[in-house]
Amino acid sequence: MTKAYVLLSNESGAENSIISNLQRIESVKEAYGSFGAYDIITKLQDDSSQKIENVISKQIRSIPKVRSTLTLPVYEKESFCKIDETEREVLDKHMAKAFIIIHCKTSNEIAIMENLKKIPEVVEADVVIGSFEILCKIVAPTYTEISDVVTNKIRKIQNLKSTTTLNIIENQGFRR
Repeated sequence: MTKAYVLLSNESGAENSIISNLQRIESVKEAYGSFGAYDIITKLQDDSSQKIENVISKQIRSIPKVRSTLTLPVYEKESFCKIDETEREVLDKHMAKAFIIIHCKTSNEIAIMENLKKIPEVVEADVVIGSFEILCKIVAPTYTEISDVVTNKIRKIQNLKSTTTLNIIENQGFRR
């Protein structure tokens, strides 16, 4: 199974309409409105990279009011998920969530991934190909605590160049 993240920028106020359109695309497994550098973050999964490329170029980019997309293909061999489906449902309902995009100083993704695994609030992470090296999902009781995790735990990991936080907007999006 091939996986990729697509970060979308859109016209102001169009998030709900775009997320509704994304929900009709079978390959889109998650889509959330976000606060941060991008308006919507999506996770795609399909049988091949060719299918994902077609979904992005022919379906996602043709949704009205999508201004731009940034595709981050996942390097499947370097991924982890620490939660099962039942835990995910509880966390989705009761916790603040954010995706953190990580840019590394050197090609040291494996060591950074090992450090991310040690942080309890990091529930999943993927090495990605493109403008950034790692994308991880974190959960905490509040957005203040998300900020603390990013500032006091993630940014303390050696060889990080920068992070971009995309706080997920509660009740704006879906996961299947």
